[in-house]
Amino acid sequence: MNRLIFVLLFAVLSALAGCAKSELRCGDFLAQLSDKPDSVEFLGCAQDVDAQGKPFVARYRVTGLDAPEAERYMSHDFGLPTLQFICCGWDSTPYFYRDKATGLGYMLGMGSEETPINKRDAWPEIKYFYINVSLATEDP
Repeated sequence: MNRLIFVLLFAVLSALAGCAKSELRCGDFLAQLSDKPDSVEFLGCAQDVDAQGKPFVARYRVTGLDAPEAERYMSHDFGLPTLQFICCGWDSTPYFYRDKATGLGYMLGMGSEETPINKRDAWPEIKYFYINVSLATEDP
């Protein structure tokens, strides 16, 4: 009888542990999700407690010379739309990506610093482009 109670208790606890949501952590999301190119420099990750969903935001930068490679990587691995020149810089539209392995959703964006350079072939003249990857830590 004691053995049966032990087995049932173990089964219940195992089921509950399997349902537990793993704790979200700030980190290098691109490296966790894919084979991030060396040219994409991880700057850090911090939680934005003032934003809706209190997201963790990982920030990256890439030189203008390496921006075409980074844009191809973001498009190929995550589906990020092509960057467009709007007013004062290059920018993608915000893009939502859901990781198939974990089911977690990420907001992605890529853009340049402010610049008058409006031709793609002149991207090497832009010092840096930036990538932001956000992961909400709570439901909105």
